[in-house]
Amino acid sequence: MGELHITVAAMLGSILLLATIAMWFAWHKWHSRYASVSLQLGVNYHDILLPSPNQTEQFCTFFDSAPESVSLQLMDGTIEQINLAGVSLFKANYASQVIQHSVYNFIALEYHDAYHEMSQAVFRGKPGFIEFELVSLKGTLHWLQSYMIPLRDEENNIVHILAITRDISKQKVMLQQLELQRNQLQTIIESEPECIKLQDRHGAILEINPAGLSLLDAQYSEQVIGKTVYEFLIPEYREEYHRLTETVFKGGRGSMEFEVFSLNGKRRWLETHAAPLMNNEGQVSALLAITRDIDERKKTEEQLRQQQVELARVCRLSTMGEMASTLAHELNQPLCAISSYAESAQLLNIDANVELEKLLKKIVCQSQRATQIIQHIRDFVRKQSPQPVFTSVEEILSTVTEFIEPERRKERIDVRLQIPGELRPIKVDRIQIEQVLLNLFSNAIQAMQVIPHQDRKIKVSVSNESSHKLLFRFFNAGNPIDKAIASQLFIPFYTTKSTGMGMGLAISRSIIEVHGGQIWYQEPVGGGACFYFTLPYTDNE
Repeated sequence: MGELHITVAAMLGSILLLATIAMWFAWHKWHSRYASVSLQLGVNYHDILLPSPNQTEQFCTFFDSAPESVSLQLMDGTIEQINLAGVSLFKANYASQVIQHSVYNFIALEYHDAYHEMSQAVFRGKPGFIEFELVSLKGTLHWLQSYMIPLRDEENNIVHILAITRDISKQKVMLQQLELQRNQLQTIIESEPECIKLQDRHGAILEINPAGLSLLDAQYSEQVIGKTVYEFLIPEYREEYHRLTETVFKGGRGSMEFEVFSLNGKRRWLETHAAPLMNNEGQVSALLAITRDIDERKKTEEQLRQQQVELARVCRLSTMGEMASTLAHELNQPLCAISSYAESAQLLNIDANVELEKLLKKIVCQSQRATQIIQHIRDFVRKQSPQPVFTSVEEILSTVTEFIEPERRKERIDVRLQIPGELRPIKVDRIQIEQVLLNLFSNAIQAMQVIPHQDRKIKVSVSNESSHKLLFRFFNAGNPIDKAIASQLFIPFYTTKSTGMGMGLAISRSIIEVHGGQIWYQEPVGGGACFYFTLPYTDNE
């Protein structure tokens, strides 16, 4: 639009100047006893009121002092008359350096044909304009724009071209820069890996880049442009998207996550950030949206959620396993005692009371049966061998730190991981090892609630204790654990928390030991609390 405004304004100015100069030439020929002159620029100037003879000097002064080049040219391009601005435009010192010379001597060679064609059209009575490059007398190149009209004699024959010419080099440079910037912006938009689109208030897609087409599985822009975003949106998100659009067209900004159906019927999660695009009048003309594919992120979040559910299930099973084993152990002892007492009573039944003998046998039988049932329960709830797979320490710690991230932010805890790059993968049941780390993180977060926020730190470091063993060091900046308490940390049901069950560390110890490692607590130098555990390396199979 800016280029159009510049061109229209320049054209109107030149037309007005041409009309004024034409009137002067018409009067000059009339005053020199020529017949009335008709100048044609789409209109006839026969009815123009010619100036009085005493204005001759004023028009001559006006011609010479016109701010733009005014010249008379013959059909072959010979310049017959030119004003001072024209002499300056040619970088000449005197008019004689230009007058009676052909304009083609100054026009760049590649524009000769176009200029000749335009000149012939003007001599056929058709005004027009042309842009070309001029080689000045000093050898410099300048972009010029020339407006031409035919000038007729007393017999209405076209004998001259009346041309007003201006230097548009600065405008050309500006337009070239604008074009370059536009091309650069277009290149950036087209190469942008995220979807960029424009839409109107009703959701109709006005523009979209290749990345956006790819999101919708479209090969050509015609498959998308002109359609509304609501044709692709999953129905349950349409109302929210409509509210977002209304917010943007009121001058606001917003973002949302939603699902779409692509042209191939594929369901995909997207996230869009929308902002208003203003026109020259300051009104919202379109919605500008930058949209990215978050399908993988959503799938990962769902996997993490399911993994968290699985971790909770493992924790419950481990807790129940520990409880059942303890109960089985405790109940087995009195059952054994009952069985022993019954067997002793049988031996002491000297009188061989048949009824008593039967009762004692039943007691022995049932106590032995109860013992077998308890043993079966212990075997059933005893943790089976883990399902180990090769995995990296980085993946395990990354998953766990993602789980505790909301709590970490809430409590403003600084968590730092130190993991050397040369660590080999370990063969473990990933869910169970993550449960151990979660227990340690959970205990550490609760332990640091009594210290200032700026002092809350957790540091997890992993190193090779030997070529066959991996060592984890888990430090938190909470208060040191009392020695009397430290000795009982891994005992089932022992806890110092009012709401705790005392099973977290006991379960952790069971998991680590099943994996062939060890876990222990050691008070670090300088305060805080530190837990260690080891896991053996297993050669890759």
